[in-house]
Amino acid sequence: MDNAVDSNTGTIKLKAAYPNTDRRLWPGLFVNVSLRLGTRADAIVVPSQAVQAGQAGYYVYAIKQDSTAELRLVVPGMIIGGDTVIEKGVGSGETVVTDGHIRLIPGAQVQIKEAAQKMEERSS
Repeated sequence: MDNAVDSNTGTIKLKAAYPNTDRRLWPGLFVNVSLRLGTRADAIVVPSQAVQAGQAGYYVYAIKQDSTAELRLVVPGMIIGGDTVIEKGVGSGETVVTDGHIRLIPGAQVQIKEAAQKMEERSS
């Protein structure tokens, strides 16, 4: 892989071996490729909109058992699509706020929206 981006096309050069038995690929053809470089088991991942930047660093609001918001300083890692890996600051299974941060303060009562609850039920 050549990590230099061609400024004319916005592409990089990538060389790979691929069985082309149906002859769908031709020399010089541009293709969109998704390459998995590795897998992290047990990574904590949150929607990227949950991660906010403040004077003390990056933070999320976690929802406590009593439905109040708790500000947590976090160490964000890689961003993959619309999700951010959290290296430190949030545990597995915790719920974080993804909308309405501007009106939120630590200790504020929060209400989980119905759409978010349905999404959570689908992932279970």
